Amino acid sequence: MTIHRRTFVLNAAASLCAAPLATAARATGPGYPSKPVTIVFPYAAGGATDAMTRQIADILAKALGQPVIVDAKPGAGGSMALQQVVRANADGHTLVLTASGTMAVNPYLYDLKYKPVDDLAPITILVDIPFVVVTRPDFPARDLQAFIAHARANPGKISFANAGVGTQAHLTQMMFMKEAGISANVVPYKGGTGAIADLLGGHIDAMIDNAAAQVPNVQAGKVRALFVTTRARSESLPGVPTAQEAGLPGFVTSGWFGLAAPKGTPQAIIDRLNTVIVQGMARPETRKRLIDAGWMPIGSSPGEAADRARSDLARFGQIARQMELKKD
Repeated sequence: MTIHRRTFVLNAAASLCAAPLATAARATGPGYPSKPVTIVFPYAAGGATDAMTRQIADILAKALGQPVIVDAKPGAGGSMALQQVVRANADGHTLVLTASGTMAVNPYLYDLKYKPVDDLAPITILVDIPFVVVTRPDFPARDLQAFIAHARANPGKISFANAGVGTQAHLTQMMFMKEAGISANVVPYKGGTGAIADLLGGHIDAMIDNAAAQVPNVQAGKVRALFVTTRARSESLPGVPTAQEAGLPGFVTSGWFGLAAPKGTPQAIIDRLNTVIVQGMARPETRKRLIDAGWMPIGSSPGEAADRARSDLARFGQIARQMELKKD
């Protein structure tokens, strides 16, 4: 099960976009933005994803000359926030943080009143999300092969948490267990915070999480990281092997966060926002902050963002059917 993804070099992208920036600015005219811009954030405020979104908001605010507000609207796995933006005016003043989960997984979990890939206009893929499997420090298995051996010797006994039923972390967890040929006591939480607290407290054995949420814990020695799911090692966790390096060939997957606007937003506005973000993310200090926080900066074009969302929608559809997930 090899999942291919394209990685975009931000510095090169920024150079290519330098000329279009002036063109896009002229095309949108002096009237945009005419008021503060809002990024609707589909999760509870706080945490690594919120901090990353505020970095992007700061890039936009400095370039556009208007405040950029991050407005948290959690609920239904992020689907409520996307619905709000789908219904918003398509004038570039309301944007939404998108994710592989909200764009490609939620359609199989919720009875949505909209189609994310059809009713939103992608601006960019901001960052890739490496997933990482971590254990409590005193867990007897110290690497992936030992984890697999322990799970096979104790079928269904390892308490293995995720951030919620149907989340991308959950689906990735199921893919990993199938690939490794193991069973475990899968423990779904309502968000990653509770799972992390229980892992740090020694109440569960292991969890799968996005790397950004676990970087501080790994660095502090509070958890042990067994592997990351991306093709290459995470720059944030260079000492943690990939699944392939750790002995699970072909297991490569990742999530992502992006930015989108309502369908019908003028292309000139989409292009201007894309150029501003890509150039801002290419700055060494911004790139370093993102990497240090656990993200893998991307900065794709709008077309590449649309293609990836549609590809993931098809891929997770197959997984959802295999898992017989039911819509709420």
